[in-house]
This record gives sequence, structure tokens and C-alpha cells, in this order.
Amino acid sequence: MSALLGLLLLLSHPIFALERSETLVVCDDVADPATLDPQKEFVEKTHVIVQQIFDGLARLTSEGKIEPALAESWRWTDETTLDLHLRPGVIFHNGEPCDSKAVKFSLERYLDPGTAYPAVGYLASIASVEAVDALTVRIKTKAPDGLLINSLAGLVLISPPRYLAEVGAAYFAQHPVGTGPFRFVSWTKGKEIVLAANPRYWAAGLPQYKGLVFTFLPPEKQVEELLKGNVDIVTELPGTASLRVMKSGRARVVKKEGFYTVAGSINISSSPLADVRVRRAINHAVNKEELIRYDLLGNGRPLATTTMPGELGHDPALKPYAYDREKARALLRDAGYPNGLKLKVIIKYQTERTARIIGKQLERVGISLDIHKSPDSSLSQDIQFGSWDFTIGGCPDPLSHSFFVQSIFLFSKSPFSIMRNPAYDDKLMRMVSTLDLAEQQRLGMELDRYLHDQALSIFTYQKIRTYGVSKSVDFIPSITGVPYFQATRPSPL
Repeated sequence: MSALLGLLLLLSHPIFALERSETLVVCDDVADPATLDPQKEFVEKTHVIVQQIFDGLARLTSEGKIEPALAESWRWTDETTLDLHLRPGVIFHNGEPCDSKAVKFSLERYLDPGTAYPAVGYLASIASVEAVDALTVRIKTKAPDGLLINSLAGLVLISPPRYLAEVGAAYFAQHPVGTGPFRFVSWTKGKEIVLAANPRYWAAGLPQYKGLVFTFLPPEKQVEELLKGNVDIVTELPGTASLRVMKSGRARVVKKEGFYTVAGSINISSSPLADVRVRRAINHAVNKEELIRYDLLGNGRPLATTTMPGELGHDPALKPYAYDREKARALLRDAGYPNGLKLKVIIKYQTERTARIIGKQLERVGISLDIHKSPDSSLSQDIQFGSWDFTIGGCPDPLSHSFFVQSIFLFSKSPFSIMRNPAYDDKLMRMVSTLDLAEQQRLGMELDRYLHDQALSIFTYQKIRTYGVSKSVDFIPSITGVPYFQATRPSPL
């Protein structure tokens, strides 16, 4: 059977004949994704959709632990050689075998400059991929990479080489085929993406629902549709709607501490922030409890740095900078700014509320912010080609490792970073250049203490994600904020 014929048969799936109770309807975004090609996307909301259609070699549990997926097991045979043993008998939705050749093809496609995978830097340590036999893949790295398994679990999804060759990348991006628990059925732009259960999924008993629909609604409509029973899960429930949901009798509020924080990159080379006293003053001027109350309506926890409990490398002994306006003013005076100062800041649009609250807090100690907004589509270019004192942005951690958020904001090679600190870069890379997890944790805590002591970012909170969930659905959210839905099931209550 050709891949195209397989797809035509797939599109005839009687998904629309299912009972409403057999279909899970999720509202996770307000608009369509740009693509459903896993090697072309690096956006949280898009990844939520594609990881229902595709599988990775490994994956992260709801608590952020790495578990096998398409690879049943793996081991480092030396410091630069990783052997992965694939699960036998797995096939793509079009009937194509998922073997070592498919894995080799997918990883090489991620690495191919022509693919332009946005997060290729997290896989750049890979020197070669070999299909040893049908069920064995060997990855050689250029140097020891202690983050590779996390990157494979959090980012990499496996695509069918034959199908892609037959239909082309453009068609694949709109009509994806994977090995995942749900199969693509249809995409009505501006409305919804419809998926159907994969009856040949390798995990016995999964998925629990026969259909999965991602519906796109403006924020003001999402809660309304949840309470009407047209939506089962709203993944970004506004705090202002929590009481209404709790009183509805139809839905409930589900909360989960997530790997998500708001932080920033700081110019320590040619701005007032080159002085550690100014950086510490900013952190003492931020009232985290007030920020959490007004920005998240209480759904957050104060952080000492950018790292969060549960991430490898987090130091639980560190305490958040105390809110102390007098200390902040004293530090500014000592640094030569008795009358305060003005800082030029770039933020992404989605962080404007947070940045405005922080700006008001800093004004109390004499620091004013000249805020410039940028959309996601041009943020990295605007950061690199502008002249800024620091940035403010929200960032999830899809890898369950403290490296990710730090690398986005603070690593000199990140397109979102304006910090140039060779000592920091060296500590960051040393942390992930060992395969020994205990040593990674030790080096990570050492880095965390350095980050805290030098106040190399603005430290805020860990977000508690709030979901609106129908009482007819048993849903467990993920700490990464990127849930799988194959185990979500009708509630027994």
C-alpha cells in the first residue's frame, strides 16, 4: 500500500460518527499552528499537537522523568557513543515500518541546515547516526553530551521517510503521519484539528479516547465553551474565571506547578547592569509575592534563580532575594546612581502584563523602564539587532533540566541572549559535558549559586498552570506544560 493510499483510507475514518463522550476536545491555543511538521516547529503549543501524532525515542512523564517510547532501552557504550534499541513491530499510521532507518532519517533531517529546525543547537553535538540493524540505532557525538537524552525526550519526534518522499515536505506539514496514539484526520483552518485513535498503537490499552480535537478559540470564548460542554479541557484558564468554573457544576479547576518562569537576559558589558550592585538592586526591588498576586492571581511560587524544583541542577538551598526597597536604593547609591536610572528593555508581547508590573515596582526605587515590545516571529532578531539593557520574557522548560531556561536567556550563543559572560558559559557547558548525573547535579548547583550571587537575571516565579477540566474527564497535566493525551480518559465519577 502506498503512503498516499494509506492516507486516503485514513481520511475516511468515521471520526465524525463518534459519540460526544468518545471524543476529547481540547482548547490549548487561540490560533492555528504554522506547521505540523515536527522537524520544522519549536513552539510549545504546536508541540502539544504534534506529540499526539508522533512518538519520540524517549519521552517525559507528567512529573518530568524520562521514560522509554520508541526506544525500549539505551546505553552509552563510551562517552561519545549512544546505542538505542527500538521497540519491535511499530508502524507508522500509513503502514510504513518504524525502524532504525526511519530514526536515522528523522535525526538527520533535524540536523540538515536545509530543514532549518529552530532548535537545532540542542542536537548539534550529534556527529553521526548509524542504523546498525533494523532495531538498533547508534548515535556518535562530537563530545560527551549529558543533555542528549533529555533533548531526545523533549524535542525529537520520528517521521516516516517513505511517506515524506512520496508527498513532499509541504504536504507533510499539513497532513502529518506518525506512530503516535492519534492519527491525523483533518485540519479546518481557523477552527480545529481533528485526530482519531490509532488502533495499532504500540502501548496496549491506549489511547483512551477514540477521537481528539484541538479547537482554536479566542480567550473570551474558551471558558464559555467549557461550561457549555463543547470543550473538555482549557489549558490556559484565567485566574479570574476560576470561581466561575468551580461553581458551574460542569467543570473543575486543576492546578499543576509547571516548569515555566519569567526571567531575562542582562547586558553586563556596556550598561549600568555591568555593576553587580545594580543587578542585585533590581532583584531586591521586585516584590515577588505582589507580582504573583497581580500577574498570576496567586498561582505561582517565588524563585531564587531561574531554576525550579524538579529540574536537574536546581539548588534547593538558595533563597529568593528579599523584597527590600531600602537595600535596593542603598545599592544604587553605592553604584553611583543616587537619583536612579533609566533602562531600555525589550519584551515579547505575551509578557507585557508581567513587565508592566515589574516596571511599577522598579519605579519605587528610582529605576524607570523604557519598554519596547516585539512579537515572537521577530523577537530574536529584534534582540540581537537592538541596543538593550535587559530583556523580559516567559520561558517553559521542555527538557526537565535547568540548562534549558538558562541557555535561552543567558548563554552567549543563544539568539535570545544579550549577556556575554565567558565564565558563565564555561560553567553552563561543563554541567552538561558529563554523562554522570550526580556530577551534573553538583555542577548545576554550583552554577545556580553563581547565577544567584551575581544576579545574572531578574528572578521572579515558577508558574502554577491552571486548567479548566470537564468533570467527565480524568486528566493529569504535565509539569513541562506539554501534556500527552493518550492516557486521558472519561472520568469514572
